[in-house]
Amino acid sequence: MSDDNTQVLTPEAPVESPAPAEAPKKRQMSFSVLDDGQIRAEFGEGVDPILLNPVDVPESLRLAAVTDGLISRLRGYTSRLSDEARTPKALAEAVAKGVSALKSGVWKIEREAGGATEFSQEIHAAFLFRAMRAAKKNEEFTGTIEEAAANWAALDDEQKKKVKALPLYQQALAEVKAKAAQAKAEKLAKKVEDLGDDAGF
Repeated sequence: MSDDNTQVLTPEAPVESPAPAEAPKKRQMSFSVLDDGQIRAEFGEGVDPILLNPVDVPESLRLAAVTDGLISRLRGYTSRLSDEARTPKALAEAVAKGVSALKSGVWKIEREAGGATEFSQEIHAAFLFRAMRAAKKNEEFTGTIEEAAANWAALDDEQKKKVKALPLYQQALAEVKAKAAQAKAEKLAKKVEDLGDDAGF
């Protein structure tokens, strides 16, 4: 017989403790711009930072550097790294490759082995200059644009200045620019043909 004043206790459902919040992921790579204008890439403890001074990038790439950004371009070299492969050392190696490419006058990132690499007008002019110089000497020219890029990158600023002052190099650069302008004009003409240009003033 139960007492009316006796309270019947029912077991309470267990209270689930909130799941611990995930610790924020540490950034594996960060870029900063120093007071002297240099770009500093950092990869964490144990990996040396990498510096890129924008003045080391050839003038022919300055416009692309302003529009796309050097940091964005360097990040692009790390885009193929993911998950376990995205280690500080691997990131540093990828960024170092990007810095070397930019200093050599190469803007476009080579996505696949054997894929086309886009060289600056400066490099194309250096390649054409070597070919024209060989022709003037009645010598066979078997060089490649990759070799021209590597040789150009090995020159210091004073040596590049001397080459740029040569009339033959200036002629080569003018031809490269003219060819680029012609290609751009043809591309625009095709665009106008496809889309039309009905806008009025």
